[in-house]
Formats: sequence, C-alpha cells, structure tokens
Amino acid sequence: MKADVYRFFIGYEGSEDKIWRLVDVSSNYSLAKFGYLILPSFDTLAYHLFMFDCDGKNYQVDPDPDFDENSIDASLVKLSLLKLREEVQFKMIYDFGCDQTFIIKLMEIREMEKGQSTKYPCIIDGAGKGILDDVPTSEFEKIVRKIDKIGKSEHYYFSPYGKEELWDYREFNLDEANRILKSDIAKIQMGFEG
Repeated sequence: MKADVYRFFIGYEGSEDKIWRLVDVSSNYSLAKFGYLILPSFDTLAYHLFMFDCDGKNYQVDPDPDFDENSIDASLVKLSLLKLREEVQFKMIYDFGCDQTFIIKLMEIREMEKGQSTKYPCIIDGAGKGILDDVPTSEFEKIVRKIDKIGKSEHYYFSPYGKEELWDYREFNLDEANRILKSDIAKIQMGFEG
C-alpha cells in the first residue's frame, strides 16, 4: 500500500514550548508503534502503559475489556485509518495515575517518495531532553522552573540506560536521538507486544 509521510508536532503538556519533537513517520505505522516512537523520543523508561485519545476514541495496546470495554487495540490501527487532517490534535497519555500527557498535532501530510520508506521514522527537530518517569506534571514544572531560575540542574534521575545521571531538560541531542530511535522502538515494541 502506498504510504504518505505524516509530520507531527508532539509537545509535553504544560511545557510544549520547552519540551517538544517534530517527527516524520509513515502513514502505514500502527498507532501503537507511533507510541513506541514517542516514548524514547522523550527519554522515558517506557515501563508504563499508554493510551491515545483521538476523536473521542480510546486506543491502547492490548486493551483490557474489564477495564475499558470501548478501547480499541492500537496495534491494529494504522495512522492512515484514522483519517487525520492537517492541524488535527489528539493526545497520548502515559503512566496512568501520573497522567503524563503529550499533545500531538498533525502538521503536514505529503506523499512518500519512492524508495524512501527506510528513512522513516525520524526526528526532524526538537527541544528539551524529555520527561521524568513517575513525576507528576506539577512536580515536573517545578523542576523545570528551578533549572530556569538558577541556570543549572540539581536533579538526578535514572536514565533509560540504567545509570543515575544529572537531568537537565535543556540537553537534547538530535543526532543521538535519531541514531538510536529505530532500535529503541523495536525494543519497546517487543516489551509491549512480545
């Protein structure tokens, strides 16, 4: 099936001006795999569940009918089937209970050039290192404000690589993020789908 390229703006709710990504992805990507792209793009540990709220519908990976009988399996829905239009917004909620929310906006749809499918997904631009797992939005905003106020970070966290590191939201490396993106997506997909 012929694919388009979707360009999405993804911002961390409440900090969209400081922590965001601009990504290109194939319209043949499943909604679940799009979630697997978002998680490493924002430096999460990817050990919490997530869901998409799109056009009043709830999409989850392997949804539990006892929890929400109306959820749709995100691994079975391609982005193209959502019939998205440019400027449409929807949300991804990560870590239920902590509810870390990403605001997603479709910026552009363009035809994929022949022979270019392996180029996608890719991060085109971004700002901010990412988010902190298990940190509610209000707490996260305090940490960001403190960094802005004193000009440096004093906050340590466990990185996705299992090391305790100084965390500063201002550190974002586009080349490094793209270098490991596809392997991170594959690992996260294996973790969620087996």
